[in-house]
This record gives sequence, C-alpha cells and structure tokens, in this order.
Amino acid sequence: MLNPTNQWVDRFFPEDDSFFREFRTNWANMPAVNVKETDENYMIEVAAPGLLKGDFQISCEDKMLIIKAEHKTNEEKKEDDYMRKEFNFTRFERHFQLPEDVISENVKATYENGLLLINMPRKKVQMKKETRLIDVK
Repeated sequence: MLNPTNQWVDRFFPEDDSFFREFRTNWANMPAVNVKETDENYMIEVAAPGLLKGDFQISCEDKMLIIKAEHKTNEEKKEDDYMRKEFNFTRFERHFQLPEDVISENVKATYENGLLLINMPRKKVQMKKETRLIDVK
C-alpha cells in the first residue's frame, strides 16, 4: 500500500504521463558506473552487458568525457504456425567532467564481458622542492 505522499504524487504524475514515462525509461537504461583513482590514472568502469564494441562512441570534448552507446536488434523467429518478431533498442549517454590532470589524448577504452573500461592517464606532477637557507647566528 502506498503512503499518502506517494498517492498524492501518483495522482499528479500518472503512469501514462509522457514526460515521466520517458524519464523512468531513460533512467532505467542508465548503466551503473564505478570510478577509481590511482596516482597514475583514473579508471571508469561501465556495466553495459549485451552490447558490442561497435555500439560505443567515446570522446573527450572541452574537458568532458562523453560515453554514448546505441544497440538495435530486430529478431524474427518462425516455428510451425507461430511467428514472433521482437525489436530491441538500447541507448544511453553519460557525461563526466574530467579532472585537470587527465591526459585526454591518451585515454583508452576496452570492452569485455559486458564491462566497458576507460583508462585515463594522469599528468605527472613534479613537486617543487623549496630550498631555504637558514642563517646561523
């Protein structure tokens, strides 16, 4: 049973409302993402099972990492007197603000067993050693 607040929200935003239906559909298709950081690189892991390597388009634009994927299938099966035709369309797009120390021209991506791995190397930051002479009195 829904609590009174949820009932109130459902009355204002019914299931057939196209805006919220699209929002729920897009949110449901948004893949889970893990972000790791080491001294040498940043790594983004995207859970995207059922896709192919060619379904991905990854780019770096204006300090943004953009991950797009689109996969279409059109399957038709005929058995005896029965016929079934199914369409499937999967699409998502994620944007990530890149840290200042990412070397964007060296970003690499691999896709294996439903996991997209994006490796973003970091610039080596040289810490300046300050030398200060101390007067002996």
